[in-house]
Amino acid sequence: MASSASQVENRPFAGKIDQIRSQYREFWDHETAAADVEAYQNKSETHVYPGHPKWIKAKTPFTEWDGIILGESDNALLVGNHASFDTAQYPGAPEKAGMSMVHILGIPKAGIYNAVSLNGENVSIIDEMIALFKRCWPDPTFRYAVLGHQEARIEAQNEVEPNPEAYDNAMFHQIELEIMIDDLTVDDFTFGFHLYPDHSVGHLHMHILATPDAYRQYSTDAHDLKTKDALEVRDFIQSLSSI
Repeated sequence: MASSASQVENRPFAGKIDQIRSQYREFWDHETAAADVEAYQNKSETHVYPGHPKWIKAKTPFTEWDGIILGESDNALLVGNHASFDTAQYPGAPEKAGMSMVHILGIPKAGIYNAVSLNGENVSIIDEMIALFKRCWPDPTFRYAVLGHQEARIEAQNEVEPNPEAYDNAMFHQIELEIMIDDLTVDDFTFGFHLYPDHSVGHLHMHILATPDAYRQYSTDAHDLKTKDALEVRDFIQSLSSI
């Protein structure tokens, strides 16, 4: 049973159990799935992955993460989303923006592939990542580190695709976030996964999103349909291990 530290009331992406079951089966129907999951977990240097689209690879941007760490527990890290939260900076491709003005990621330190690969032995990482976020968020130092990361991503996107008007709009919206951020509580956040084959990065990562409308108004909703509630994924995996 999950502890109160990982309980979540705000679950806008729940109600997709049939899709979760279908994507789980789609992954495990691959004959090399078990061997590939084990090789990634063990950081095998000799294993040959089959190279299917969206399939497991030896390295991902989150494998042995060496970037900025916003929060840390024994087995998990909190890191920033790579994209600017503002669709204005992605003209013609708004889906590349973040899903919320506050969009961070929980990742395991261990080599765990997408959430479809979880089992009864490691599914507890979901609860640990949620509990880590709930412990960190009330700390102003953590919140301001998140703000700093968001601003850095606006700057980075403007370097990749210079657009002074879009940059100014995004920075104005950043100021809005700075004013509002202390009003957000942990109950304003939800937690979700993009399951294989809907994911962008193979290493397990949980999306942590501020969901009030004011915090999503400048961000993309293009990924909402494919986002699966983290606790619904956890409960599905746990149900399999109890059979």
